[in-house]
Amino acid sequence: MSSASNIIIDEIPSMPEVCLVRLSGELDVHSIVKIDRCFSEHADSSKKHAIAEMSDVTLVASAALGKLLGIKRRFIERGGDLVLAAMSLELKMKFMLMGANKIFKVYNDLRSAMNAYAWDVKHETEHLRISFPPQLAIVPAVRNFVSRVMVNKGYSDRDSFRIETIVDEICNNAVQYGSTEKKDNVKLRIKVDWGKIELDAENVSSTDEKDKLKKHMDNLKNNIPIQGEATRGRGLALVKMLASELDAEITDTGTMVHVTKLKEE
Repeated sequence: MSSASNIIIDEIPSMPEVCLVRLSGELDVHSIVKIDRCFSEHADSSKKHAIAEMSDVTLVASAALGKLLGIKRRFIERGGDLVLAAMSLELKMKFMLMGANKIFKVYNDLRSAMNAYAWDVKHETEHLRISFPPQLAIVPAVRNFVSRVMVNKGYSDRDSFRIETIVDEICNNAVQYGSTEKKDNVKLRIKVDWGKIELDAENVSSTDEKDKLKKHMDNLKNNIPIQGEATRGRGLALVKMLASELDAEITDTGTMVHVTKLKEE
């Protein structure tokens, strides 16, 4: 770690190729030389990316903003970028008025900036877990949340809509064929990467319903049309049509429906 007045160059152990810059106080015309010197001395060629943490910054003068823009260009030339994080609401509003938000990526906090780097640059897989009571009224909120996640991860509107539909069906399925006890939550596990999303919807089995679900899954595997009043069976047929892979593990204690959806080009 190295410091110079209102700038500290730090490390992120899990991201050695990222330079963490902690800024504080007033970034005015007098700060320009210090900012430039610290970056030049410590943000060497092995550091292609930088995050400026600005939670303690109270002012950014136009001259300092220009210097940050110049530093950003240096990182871009290395194949990286300089992003900003953890600004106060007042400072963020001023950045918007200056149009700086169109130049810099601005994140609400350091963790968000690190997560964005892990996804956008390192293409790391992300895991989400959702647990909710077995009530159909909760499912719309779950599917809307997953759809927003997909959009934020760069999936197309078409993909996001299809994934939302899949989540709706497998969660409704988990509620309908599962225990109605409030303590027996439905669990949705989500694994997202750049090429596909995997979904696991798990419930505590209802003895009266698990045989029906087994029959529906067997019919789907053998391409037998859904007959009669099997409304949820039709829902699983829709999932099979939208998904790249659909499978289910049905036991005496619980059911897990597994879905894989490849990202469309």
